[in-house]
Amino acid sequence: MRPWDLDTSAAQIRKAMEDLQVAWQETHQQWHDTVSQKYSETHLEPLGPALKQTLDAVGQMQQLVSQMRREVEENSE
Repeated sequence: MRPWDLDTSAAQIRKAMEDLQVAWQETHQQWHDTVSQKYSETHLEPLGPALKQTLDAVGQMQQLVSQMRREVEENSE
């Protein structure tokens, strides 16, 4: 992975979130009381909007990095 390859990093973040969701579904089959509900509301549900915001920012950063690379390559020719 190149240091400026933010797409790969974004994919890793998405995969980690998918893994977390699967693990939570498995856990929730056994743990489904008020404490688990509170845990979900407090810790897991806020991750969705935060993840979207993060991935949007990563996408914007990737566009900027790509633009900078193109400009550097054009100027070095």
